[in-house]
Amino acid sequence: MATPYDATIKELQDAATAAGLHYDVWWVLRGSDTRPKYVDIMNKYLGYFSVAISAHFVAMLVALYRIYETRDDTHNFPTLVDRLETEGALNDRTVASLRSQYAALKPIWVKVSVLRNDVFGHRSLKLDVDAAFAKAGISGNELKDLVERTKALLNELTGALRDSMYAFNLSATRDTVRMLDDLKSK
Repeated sequence: MATPYDATIKELQDAATAAGLHYDVWWVLRGSDTRPKYVDIMNKYLGYFSVAISAHFVAMLVALYRIYETRDDTHNFPTLVDRLETEGALNDRTVASLRSQYAALKPIWVKVSVLRNDVFGHRSLKLDVDAAFAKAGISGNELKDLVERTKALLNELTGALRDSMYAFNLSATRDTVRMLDDLKSK
């Protein structure tokens, strides 16, 4: 059954999916578990892989940023929850749970927003890139946590709103590893 919230929910699901896929590629290329195995092949194609690593990182940050930004003229989680509460589309217990989870995720999102706002979306006059990364202090595990918990949060919302879940079942990890293995074997 269609709801007036479907467009925003789809935007958020798509952004969470994109963030997860970009994380997968970025982590294979940068992660301590996989990078050592492929560093020689990545160095052979340095022009590509240095750009790819950066592009996937930035794309992940932008997708995560937009899910939780607080503007009232965009598709974002905080505005959607406000609207669902105001319009009585969810019960108070569900709204409280969503707000509680959002509050727990917000500190990680603030770190994402520092990088998006001071390094990638804009270039701060007050902070150089190293200082902005130091200020953000975000780890790969925090980014993964934000992606995974965002997917669960969106599924709680859709479960309560329309008794459905979104199959966040796409991953780019396997394909990225296969590509690197293919390059390595040539």
